Amino acid sequence: MTEKSHITPRLTGQEGREAARAALAERILDFIILVSLLATVTTVFLLAGPEAFAAVISVGTGLFAAWRGHRKQS
Repeated sequence: MTEKSHITPRLTGQEGREAARAALAERILDFIILVSLLATVTTVFLLAGPEAFAAVISVGTGLFAAWRGHRKQS
């Protein structure tokens, strides 16, 4: 089996700083969305009770995966 290696060009100077800022902004946005989803899931769990645990966690995970997958395609 042959594996392709992904070689990314090294960015220097201004391009490198802009790419680093964009990557950091994306990670921060991911973190904010994930924490928001966890807070929402926790609230729903507290309101619905332990019977709904699996459904609440599944929906929260599905929402984050869908949001993340949609952004990767863009």
